[in-house]
Amino acid sequence: MTEKLYSDDSYLLEFESTVEKVQKIEGGYEIILRSSAFYPESGGQPCDMGLLDGQQVISVHENETDEVVHRLEEWNAPVGDAVKGLVDRERRLDNMRKHTGQHILSGAFVRSAGVETVSAHLGEFESTIELSVADLDERALIDAEDMANEAVMKNLPVTISYYDRNQLDALAIRKIPDLEGKYRIIQIGDFDCTACGGTHCHRTGEVGTIKITGKEKLRGHLRVTFLTGRQALMDYRGKHDITAAVSARLTCHFSDLDKSIDKLMDQNAALRKEIGALNKKLLPYEVEQLGRAAESIGGIKIIFGNHNDKHPKDVKELAAAAAEAFKSICLFTAGDRLLISASKGVTPDASRLAALFMGKFGGKGGGSAVFAQVGGLPSEKTGEMLDSFVEIVRSELGG
Repeated sequence: MTEKLYSDDSYLLEFESTVEKVQKIEGGYEIILRSSAFYPESGGQPCDMGLLDGQQVISVHENETDEVVHRLEEWNAPVGDAVKGLVDRERRLDNMRKHTGQHILSGAFVRSAGVETVSAHLGEFESTIELSVADLDERALIDAEDMANEAVMKNLPVTISYYDRNQLDALAIRKIPDLEGKYRIIQIGDFDCTACGGTHCHRTGEVGTIKITGKEKLRGHLRVTFLTGRQALMDYRGKHDITAAVSARLTCHFSDLDKSIDKLMDQNAALRKEIGALNKKLLPYEVEQLGRAAESIGGIKIIFGNHNDKHPKDVKELAAAAAEAFKSICLFTAGDRLLISASKGVTPDASRLAALFMGKFGGKGGGSAVFAQVGGLPSEKTGEMLDSFVEIVRSELGG
């Protein structure tokens, strides 16, 4: 079993050890050392990265015999050689902050809402905890977030201790896993106490801000997304920049953004209504022009064109009106979709034409005999697709 140097000192980043096993695998090598400061991916915490004997470590995991396995693309040192390890400092510190932050937030949910953490995952940017409850309202999330940040600001000590199973009953431990041997217990002042094998900060102040950014119902539980430290700062900075830019464009203070956006949406809705009314007045003239310019094959007009500057709803109304006015097939593009309208009794009908188009160009859709549409098309290619499809329709009509 590998001696895990990180267990007692999360700040140990440089170490020396001896190579015990070297195994060539597809794409690289797996190296096992007598001792290692590299944390293997486990318990929802990502593995450490860094250099081993000057070579880049690309992943670290623990095998079934509790050996820490380092994966590298290149390796030269044989079994028995002494090697030096250098753990990536920023990644290690980020993961420490996330993990200690997760313990704090989980402890806060127990204290404020009486709910336990079922599982946790520390991501490269966002992290999550899954809570033993189907849902919580916003007030409960805010209360837990406030309590967690108060624990951070108190700069509580974070200690690592080892206990036998029979000693745990004397501790206010959050969750006792089923293990053999000594239990590694992480205590955060008098705020939280739980068994954990991960790397942690010395004090809660190192975690920085803890910010809940979302929630999602999952398998009867509630998954809460959160950020800590640098990630929380980056998130705030990005949102601040966007908020400042939008506030400047709307010439308002950020606190009035919601009112300004509501006003803008109301104005947009009014304009859409006005445009719709004008389009209805213009519709007969536009239909007449389309019919005059269309070619006929076997008494059926083929009307087609690109209308990417119009709302799909308006294009649908135009296609329906043209199919009503003339014995015709209308093929119009709008954004990433093709809209097909066919007069009653025309063969092939709109549904058949949609199937023909999807068989040739892809996309998803369908419809009835008089109207169908195909969506999910590359907008930059719809014009080219339409021209090719018109030729197919001509062939179908015997032209």
